[in-house]
Amino acid sequence: MKMSFVALTVSCVLAPLSHAEPVHAVHPLEGYVCMNLNLSDAQMRDPSVARVPILAAPRSDSPVGTLATPIVFAKAPEHVVDGYAEVLQLNGKPGWIRAEMILPYHSASDPYARCTPSLLSNGRIGTG
Repeated sequence: MKMSFVALTVSCVLAPLSHAEPVHAVHPLEGYVCMNLNLSDAQMRDPSVARVPILAAPRSDSPVGTLATPIVFAKAPEHVVDGYAEVLQLNGKPGWIRAEMILPYHSASDPYARCTPSLLSNGRIGTG
């Protein structure tokens, strides 16, 4: 009896996982473009290098909203105030990052790669 209860429990737990829909881009986020952080791959992998903050306002004393990821979604056309570029945080809120910390998007592994900031099917933002 114990064995069939365990088998039933495992199948009930795993069943929802087998039917999960893959996450996909629903539509592009108009007014944003992909940018790369102005850090080398070695700097991004080095835990001793300070992470790049995205601030709530374009001021150095503004609270940190989130930390930047290697790909940043920047406002297009570019919107810079006092040396800070407007970006979109992964939580969907606007933010500000030092403008010299972002560069036009490129992929070191694939020169033909494209990046499109998008709303994803799970309601989050990401690349499509």
